[in-house]
Amino acid sequence: MPLDPQLFLAFLVAAWVLILTPGPDMLFVIGQTLAGGARRGWAAMFGIVTGAMVHITLAASGVAALLAASPGLFDALRVAGALYLLWLAQGALRAAWKGGGVMKPASPARAAFRDGFVTNLTNAKVILFFMAFLPQFVDPARGPAWLQMAILGPLVPLMALPAYGLLIAGADRAAARLSRAARWLEGLAGLIFLGLGVRLLVGGRPS
Repeated sequence: MPLDPQLFLAFLVAAWVLILTPGPDMLFVIGQTLAGGARRGWAAMFGIVTGAMVHITLAASGVAALLAASPGLFDALRVAGALYLLWLAQGALRAAWKGGGVMKPASPARAAFRDGFVTNLTNAKVILFFMAFLPQFVDPARGPAWLQMAILGPLVPLMALPAYGLLIAGADRAAARLSRAARWLEGLAGLIFLGLGVRLLVGGRPS
């Protein structure tokens, strides 16, 4: 079942636009790296990849179509994601204020993976990409739609790995140079989470 070459090329362009456009996933990875180093940043990244695989599975199975047809359900998911980011923000800002490691869990990488997973799962941009845009790159004449989406979908997180790897390396180098300012890095991470949460909460349903 060969994919349509023109649709495949258009999909790659759309995927790169999604990956390189700053959004909750990108800023979350940067914030986690600043707060806990490259190991924590990569854990957040793989949490995001896992969340993306859930989106792909839902899109391929048709569940995403139900979500697209239910504005109330979409908004509930968006608000849940915003509240989760605000909860992360208050923890990081409290750690910065006290100068201690309030946000330093026993297994920071595990926590970063979990938080990255939840952040991606409730990322409106990613939701819309997989449930609204991905089906547009499917040619029914070339085989089952679910199979084509199952092939195309995983390319997005795979393409994101090298791009996010550069971001993690850069943020980790900056954090290493500013290791004495760990308190301020916690505060910066908290502000990133706060901005993402507020943006998601008041942004409404994307058009």
